Amino acid sequence: MTAFQPAFPDAELDDNQSRAITLDGQRILICRAGGTLYAVENRCTHQEAELEGGRIRGCFISCPLHGVRFDLRDGSPMGQLTRVSLPTYEVRVMEGTIEVAI
Repeated sequence: MTAFQPAFPDAELDDNQSRAITLDGQRILICRAGGTLYAVENRCTHQEAELEGGRIRGCFISCPLHGVRFDLRDGSPMGQLTRVSLPTYEVRVMEGTIEVAI
């Protein structure tokens, strides 16, 4: 069963920013892009680098290590370095708190 877990206050994440958290042992990166929240695994599928701090443009995040881009909507990679998608998580805001489905 999927259960939503509280992460942090929604007001703490500005547009085109991300924050890494750990929920139930899962390393998750919560991103806000174009006013929409996304949650993906905080691990590039190319060389296992953390995605936190990667540049967000449109609905894409770039890995800070080698620049691999991932679509935040479905985790799909762009380019030739990896064909493995990022796991994504359902995310919502309840009573001012960002929650992620684990």
